[in-house]
Amino acid sequence: MNILNKTNKALAPVFGSLTNQVLKREKYSWAKPCQPGTFLMVRKADLNIDGTYQREKISETKVQEIATAWDWKLYGVLSVILRADGTLWVYDGGHRCRAAFMRDDIDELPCMVFEVVERIDEARAFLGANLIKSNVSAYHRHRASVITGEPVALAAQAILDKYGYVNASAASKTGFAAIGTLLSVVKEDATTAERVFEACVAVAGTHQDPISGEVIDGLFRCQRKLGGKADILTSGHLEKLKKETLAGIEAAIRREKHIVGRGGAVIAAKAILDLLNKGKQRRLTWS
Repeated sequence: MNILNKTNKALAPVFGSLTNQVLKREKYSWAKPCQPGTFLMVRKADLNIDGTYQREKISETKVQEIATAWDWKLYGVLSVILRADGTLWVYDGGHRCRAAFMRDDIDELPCMVFEVVERIDEARAFLGANLIKSNVSAYHRHRASVITGEPVALAAQAILDKYGYVNASAASKTGFAAIGTLLSVVKEDATTAERVFEACVAVAGTHQDPISGEVIDGLFRCQRKLGGKADILTSGHLEKLKKETLAGIEAAIRREKHIVGRGGAVIAAKAILDLLNKGKQRRLTWS
């Protein structure tokens, strides 16, 4: 049974009635296709992987599995960039490429090769290929987005640089591992996002406790929901947060999640609001 219905008009390249047809790519301003790649069998020794925008850490288990149960039908093709200097760089298929180096009976690999002028285009290709498959972490997306000059990524990176923090993977015990959350709040309100991060740094103090995404989300949402009625990121409110410590704020958020039965930015914000109101007669409220 053919699962591709070639007569389905939704799949057709034209839109409208027989008397008033418009190409869909023109009506909806679809992107113009770039030049198609060239299929080549490439010596594995000629292939490279750029660690500035790709994963430094790989799944050794996955590489081993591919190498052990090598099957050309499952291997597909590697997506490769041909740089101006003539070198070849894999931007999609790193695990499969590495697996080939474990085998002595594999010398050439099937590659779809694309030419680019700048490394920015190469990083964009990596981002695009992995976003389609949704298997790349926020950490790696951010690294590639910075190289491509994506505005939100650059703004978030500027915040990290200003306060001396390094983007790190979720598995890391050092650095800042909540880049996805930071990107989200920067996109919504970059000024408030930076003030929230500055407050988190102040609460962390000399202990440099890790800043979690939940704390950033909660502080950001609480500040925004107060709508100018109060500024929880300065003076007495900030001093109270410092006394609570980041660990104390996270514990309050966990308690609120347990009581309500769900998480999210608003729940985290409510937990922070309750902390700030503790022992006060004039309580902060939001509508």
